[in-house]
Amino acid sequence: MGIEKKKQLKKQRDSLIWAAAKLFRRQGYSGTGLRDILAASGAARGSLYHYFPGGKEQIGAAAVTAAGGLVTETFVELARQADGPADFLRRYTALLVGWLEASDFRDGCPITTTLLETTPGSAAIGEAGRAVFADWQLVMETMLAQDNWPAVQIAPMATAMIAGLEGALLLARVQGTAQPIHDTVGALCTLLEAKEV
Repeated sequence: MGIEKKKQLKKQRDSLIWAAAKLFRRQGYSGTGLRDILAASGAARGSLYHYFPGGKEQIGAAAVTAAGGLVTETFVELARQADGPADFLRRYTALLVGWLEASDFRDGCPITTTLLETTPGSAAIGEAGRAVFADWQLVMETMLAQDNWPAVQIAPMATAMIAGLEGALLLARVQGTAQPIHDTVGALCTLLEAKEV
């Protein structure tokens, strides 16, 4: 198979994954059918089953992996630019609030909506979600270690950062305001800057 053909096939597969990720984020896993994914991606029906013979569950796992990976890349880049964990959270907050407001609070986390609906029922989607959260945890733990946090407090604080962001995002969507994100990040930044461990 030629290079151009391989590129074309990868483009079709990626189009299906990103269409699924966007739809799952906006309308949920259960509220999205394969026809919706096909229509949003512009792909032919046969291509979905060619790339994802396991059907919706397989594309769900791929969408969680892809969308979660994009967030991981964003975290890594922001961590590289930031002057410590609190600055990282403030930078991410600016991105998150901008994205939420641009969607008029319709878009949620690119993976949480899917995971809440499918786990523990789907082993494949659950496994993809655990891998993504492990990657996020590693980014946070690395930042905290570089900020000289005591080793015994690194994992719990990293978990609190992720849980705080995810919970704040849910509250922001429900309330239709970014205030829960600002409040949560403000509280986390106070802890991070004080290093009260």
